[in-house]
Amino acid sequence: MKKIVIFGGSGFIGSELIIKLANFKNFQVDVITRNKKTIHPLKVLPNVRFHEVRTFNPGVIERYIRGSEIVINLMGILHEDKKNSFKTIHATYPKIIQNLCIRNKIKKFIHVSALKSESKASNYLKSKHMGEKSLLQKNNQLKTFILKPSIIFGTDDNFINMFFKIMKISPFMAVISPNSLFQPISVKDLVFIITALIQNNSFKSRTFELGGPKTYSFLDILKTIIKIKKIRCILFSLPRVFESLFVALLELSPRKIITRDNLKSLQVDNVCEINHSYEFISELNELETHINKL
Repeated sequence: MKKIVIFGGSGFIGSELIIKLANFKNFQVDVITRNKKTIHPLKVLPNVRFHEVRTFNPGVIERYIRGSEIVINLMGILHEDKKNSFKTIHATYPKIIQNLCIRNKIKKFIHVSALKSESKASNYLKSKHMGEKSLLQKNNQLKTFILKPSIIFGTDDNFINMFFKIMKISPFMAVISPNSLFQPISVKDLVFIITALIQNNSFKSRTFELGGPKTYSFLDILKTIIKIKKIRCILFSLPRVFESLFVALLELSPRKIITRDNLKSLQVDNVCEINHSYEFISELNELETHINKL
């Protein structure tokens, strides 16, 4: 039985991936999480074990990695706080994991980063790029796959679902960066690609840009939600000169919807140069199908 270790498995992508891997009888999946409470519904899955690690101690981490064939890193944050910085989560930790994988002769390391990180337009994207660059330095010592998806949609995503909920209760909504482009990919397609990389040994160390079948402006996405779900919400584009001020005010909210750093990321077109998703899947899931099911 192959042992797979997943970091960040209690999140949106991780939950979907764990459910998928639990259906493979030849996999033993060990999930490293900071809070077991967040994975309660997943505890009943066969061949899946959860390990709570409060602090990222390399010695403890190595103990869980040892004996595994594949390690997957899904750790990521959209907002920094006093305990978690972008640099630590997106660059320092992945490098530590890769080094431990090399020392323990792990066969594959799969790391999920972000599309257009090379633009370094925000602190978030800078840290993602820093992590990728660091991992590439040793990808000749360990088969390392770096996945760079566009925005990801699915049942529990924090993008499509969030705006859908807002528009359901609000008669109008200000739209920032309305012309920014996205190539949304389904979480199911992303998970399929990860499982394909787990099972297929023909791939060498590579970076994959992953998007869905269509490109949309941010405004197009919101209009599509309104049209399909028949929502009465008036959208108006906010002049660029006022965007930072508007977002700064939103930052004062107890629940962080968007920050000025997020705004800088949003202003970069999130579209693949080459969509490597088609190397794995001939027909990708469309955003409209997902919106219909909301």
